[in-house]
Amino acid sequence: RRWDIEVFFKFIKQLFNFSHLVNRSENGIKVVLYVTMIAAILLSAYKKETKQPGYKIPRLKFAADLEAEIIKYLIIKCGGDPEKMNAILLCNSS
Repeated sequence: RRWDIEVFFKFIKQLFNFSHLVNRSENGIKVVLYVTMIAAILLSAYKKETKQPGYKIPRLKFAADLEAEIIKYLIIKCGGDPEKMNAILLCNSS
């Protein structure tokens, strides 16, 4: 199983820039690994859903889509209309 572990760490290092540990405690390492694994699973599901090859472009699109959804959620929670935000973004892009 050691080779599988090596392949996994190579994957997260390349895809998520996981090159060093922020925390050296056992709990800190577990938290970082769990968050990274959750992100990898979410990215894999997104990639499968959108039928996109590779990982780099889907990762960028996933991050942009996730950011848009978070902003939309925050606008709704603050009592705003997310459609107005879409109109503003469309006006700024033209």
